[in-house]
Amino acid sequence: MAMILLPLFMLILLIGPLRSQDVEMKNESQKIMTNACTLVVCSPAHNGLPGRDGRDGREGPQGEKGDPGLPGPAGRMGMPGPRGPAGPKGDNGSVGEPGPKGDIGPRGPPGPPGSPGAAGREGPAGMPGNEGPQGKPGPRGEAGPKGEVGAPGMEGPAGARGPTGLKGERGAPGERGVPGIAGAAGPAGAIGPQGPPGARGIPGPKGDRGAPGDKGEKGESGLPDITALRQQVAALQTQLQGLQSTLSQYKKVEMFPNGRSVGEKIFKTGGFEKTFAEAQKICRQAGGEVASPRSAAENEAVQQLAIAQNKNVFLGMTNTNGKFIYPTGQPLVYSNWAPGEPNNDNGAERCVELYTNGKWNDKKCSENRLVVCEF
Repeated sequence: MAMILLPLFMLILLIGPLRSQDVEMKNESQKIMTNACTLVVCSPAHNGLPGRDGRDGREGPQGEKGDPGLPGPAGRMGMPGPRGPAGPKGDNGSVGEPGPKGDIGPRGPPGPPGSPGAAGREGPAGMPGNEGPQGKPGPRGEAGPKGEVGAPGMEGPAGARGPTGLKGERGAPGERGVPGIAGAAGPAGAIGPQGPPGARGIPGPKGDRGAPGDKGEKGESGLPDITALRQQVAALQTQLQGLQSTLSQYKKVEMFPNGRSVGEKIFKTGGFEKTFAEAQKICRQAGGEVASPRSAAENEAVQQLAIAQNKNVFLGMTNTNGKFIYPTGQPLVYSNWAPGEPNNDNGAERCVELYTNGKWNDKKCSENRLVVCEF
């Protein structure tokens, strides 16, 4: 049985490919016939009759290439395509040359004025300026209240000699006066009797050695005379120093114009204003102190300087522990406060000023007032 099936199976395998080839040939012939129809039957006629069915004919030779046809009309512009992706960033280009300078534009309108700035801090006090020229006297002020009893007037001319009065008491010894200039030598008087031996003179130059003489009696010692001479020299030196000091003080006082004198005191002003500390320094450098009246007469003298300059004056008294004292530390022996003064306003008024009417007022030491020194 197996021997019978094997030849059959082989036959089937041989027949299968033949049928497949037949089908492929039929399909291929149909394609050719369709193409022949397309070329012969369906194409337009060219001065000839349509050809017969050429199913069994061969494919004719390829015709010559025809002339190119006229270009067709331009088509409508297509829609823009989608935006392509951004390309990579290019390298930085080189810096270009600067362009030419442009013309100056027209000037703009002025801006609105700025708001004022904040006030600056008060600067430190400047150095004292040079002494200015003396100013003209100000206008005469109104008459002030009636003052106290004035100082004694100037000595009048000598009156007629009155009767001899009673002998007065012995006054206090006066200060030693300055030695006077030696007067001219008077005429020689009559020769008087021989006086006692004088003081030992200055040794003369050494003489030649003489012959030895007899031994004399022992003489008196000359030391007491030398001691007295040295004491006189020391006294003269003390007087000279005192005169030099007095002369120097008078020179300093003369540097201040516009002065008034009361007794042994002299009040002077330079016409300038300073703080109390500066006034104190200036007066002490001149050998004096800031004016400190101790009587009505002295107060009036300082008032006259204030009126002449038309300025209030710093006095030398200060408030220490609630009490006003002189620069020497002594308590006041005289005062002339204005009504309601001193009031120590806000606890900051430690100095004293004198008005042009002679009244006193306590004042801040940092303010500027006329400088008057007393000598």
